[in-house]
Amino acid sequence: MKPDFEYRITSTTGALTRIPLYLEKDSRAIQIPGDFQAPAWARLAHQQCNHCPLDPNTTRDCPVARNVAYVFSLASWGDSFEDIHLAVQTPQRTYAMDTSLQRALGALFGLVCALSSCPYMLPLRPMGIFHLPLATESETFFRAASVFLMHSYLQRETDPEAPVDLSSMEEAYKNLREINRSFACRLREIDGAEAATNAIILLDMLTRDVTFQLEEQMPHLRRLFGLTEKS
Repeated sequence: MKPDFEYRITSTTGALTRIPLYLEKDSRAIQIPGDFQAPAWARLAHQQCNHCPLDPNTTRDCPVARNVAYVFSLASWGDSFEDIHLAVQTPQRTYAMDTSLQRALGALFGLVCALSSCPYMLPLRPMGIFHLPLATESETFFRAASVFLMHSYLQRETDPEAPVDLSSMEEAYKNLREINRSFACRLREIDGAEAATNAIILLDMLTRDVTFQLEEQMPHLRRLFGLTEKS
């Protein structure tokens, strides 16, 4: 069966690592084999996010950690700054670029998070389904703003009083930063996970201070749409 996404990482020595991802048909969450046993660091109670709404008594594994543990177990990792060639195959097209291992893993980690069953990741699932690997800060902002504005617009079908703004985006990225923090703490305890840890730190830098990004990017977006600057 053809995967929904496949990350192909080629080292400078020519070694190729393939990481196929399959999605559940209805939920579009990542499909993990039922017999996969997540490691102890993926337990919900271990370095649990401060704002996590899940109960360790009823949920054994963190939904994001379980996904990360499975996906990142499909390969061994080298040095964070190792130069690699990345190709990401989707059903529609292939993205290819030369980059560092930590940037490639950062993109993969972001995808795995967005396609997990963590309650805080559900608003970001469309970002995962329409994945754009190694997007720039401007590209990420534009895509995220579009997704959250569409969500606000659709909410008005059932709640005409719902505001159409980006307040939900700010809240979602605040939650994402807490998840990134928790994961950096989890992975620091694992031998050989330096590249993955650095990838999360790099990803976290792109999600910081969405309020500042709103203020910085909005004038640029107004010009793109031919709108006049606010006085």
